Amino acid sequence: MPYLIAVSLIWSASFAIFKSELSMLDADLTAFLRLTLALFIFLPFLRPGKLTRGTSLRFALVGALQYGLMYMLLNASYAYLSGWQVALMTLMTPIYLVIFDGLWKRRMDPLFLLAAVFAALGAGLVMTHGKMTDAGSLRGCLLVQGSDICFAIGLLYYRTLRAQAPEQKDSHVFALLFSGAALFTGLFSLYNGSLGEVSTITARQWAALLYMGSVSSGLCLFWWNIGSTKVSTGMLAAVSNLKVPMAVVVSILLFGEKAGHWPSLIVGSAVMLLGVVLAGGRKSGNGSGRA
Repeated sequence: MPYLIAVSLIWSASFAIFKSELSMLDADLTAFLRLTLALFIFLPFLRPGKLTRGTSLRFALVGALQYGLMYMLLNASYAYLSGWQVALMTLMTPIYLVIFDGLWKRRMDPLFLLAAVFAALGAGLVMTHGKMTDAGSLRGCLLVQGSDICFAIGLLYYRTLRAQAPEQKDSHVFALLFSGAALFTGLFSLYNGSLGEVSTITARQWAALLYMGSVSSGLCLFWWNIGSTKVSTGMLAAVSNLKVPMAVVVSILLFGEKAGHWPSLIVGSAVMLLGVVLAGGRKSGNGSGRA
């Protein structure tokens, strides 16, 4: 639990930092650069010797999905949404966690389905009355949902892989995840030609990328995956959204973003949080990471 709380506090400012400093850069390029920086941090700790080639490949594929595709979609959403809106739309992440966990175990809890309904209703309220009904905002919301789904599926599969290799430390395999993510995003950056934009990145943007890559992506994603193996899926779902209210406050009060329609934001957020409480109130799994 301490890992998850610490990460939530750090992530609360990341949405606004990315929006203010990096959202004007290509989404695939920023994903590649921050994930490559994260890879450099964990390469010295890589110890794949006890893993089979197939297991190593699966860890890399998890990274390509959970971090690579996730960041490409999330970064692209900033072109249409404010930082606080991106943070708010991630409220669906715990719902996806509990639903996919239920599908994985072939045992779906009706309470989780009800939680998903509340979360969707809350998001719809914010979008409809919070001036997020234009095509761009809807596109941004869908990009965030795709990002959340990638993160949720990758996190659950990581727990499964770790349970199959209990003799390995998380630090010994994490470079495999970031290598898969960096390779995946690098190929897309090469394909769309955005690698040529590296020379145009300012010193201020490099500073933001260094922070996002080493701390927000590197250390925080590492701590989050460790924390996820130590709690039940229900508790993981409940804790996942600690970052959201703080991120909204940071984006609006410290970075000067406009909140739009406050009543809709407050009521919609409350409805979404009710869904999260329902999802987190029922235990799912024993917290051992065996999904």
